[in-house]
Amino acid sequence: MPKKPSKSKPKSQPKTKPENKVKAAIKTKAQGNAHPIDENKLSAPMQAALAGVAAMPVKRETKLTALVALLSRPDGASIEDMIAATGWQKHTIRSALSHALAKKHGYQIVSEKSENGARIYKITGRAQ
Repeated sequence: MPKKPSKSKPKSQPKTKPENKVKAAIKTKAQGNAHPIDENKLSAPMQAALAGVAAMPVKRETKLTALVALLSRPDGASIEDMIAATGWQKHTIRSALSHALAKKHGYQIVSEKSENGARIYKITGRAQ
């Protein structure tokens, strides 16, 4: 038996949340698609939100970038230096050195023993 058509009113479209409007405006402005945004026609909260997004840093410092900075120094870095910089445990540091930096990012990492017996790690270059 076929269903009877519903007599209820069709559901209205949900209203767009203000933060979604900001995201859409930013996306349109960043990608350059659709129509360009006339910032004078935007509301004051929207202009403030766009100004806040524009002031955000593009790249943030990650723990891997901190490791790369430490290992790129002429002196290199010990495991203790890397633990202090990242807060990771020793096995996590070793894993990051061998997998994330060496295998995935292509860095050539060398380890040497210093006079005091501590192992020092350095980045000597990138694999081609």
